[in-house]
Amino acid sequence: MISDLLPHFQSVGSNLYSRNMLSMHGGNLSMKSGDKVCITRSGSKLGYLSASDLILTGINSDDENTQLASSELAIHRAIYQKTPFAAVVHAHPIHATVMSGLMEKIVPLDEGGLLFIPEVPVVGFNVKPGPGKFAQEISDTLMQHAVVVVYRHGSFARGMTLEEAFVITELLEISCQMLYLEKTIKN
Repeated sequence: MISDLLPHFQSVGSNLYSRNMLSMHGGNLSMKSGDKVCITRSGSKLGYLSASDLILTGINSDDENTQLASSELAIHRAIYQKTPFAAVVHAHPIHATVMSGLMEKIVPLDEGGLLFIPEVPVVGFNVKPGPGKFAQEISDTLMQHAVVVVYRHGSFARGMTLEEAFVITELLEISCQMLYLEKTIKN
């Protein structure tokens, strides 16, 4: 199973890293398969993933691999438990993260953003983030929205594939770049 999924993880991880949407060891990716989740290993380099960076563990229960998984596993599990989606991308897009410190919801100005992500809630506004924190709020919000941003931490996008969740993440960052530029030019 991991060998089948690896090219998807590598492509999306590399795209996130090359587009400056995460640091070398930041972010995480996952895909659901039945009652299992394939998630990136804690501390893995998303831009340079290998098969050993993918951890297969339970969605509803711990096993011998759980301790190796990303520190955000609780959030990924909550999303899969509540929604029909099969992939999650957690990234740290710079402009989206900055905007999450300024507003409780992000409303894009650009056509693509308005069409696909017309409103992006900021979860935990004015509350210090932490690994696995806000799992229930994030999963609840992703039932209605394609992406959320955790206050000053980063985004969680869901999709049926990693590629779909990546596109949503990229749309978010482009929309936030435009918002940032407009605010800067107006001031």
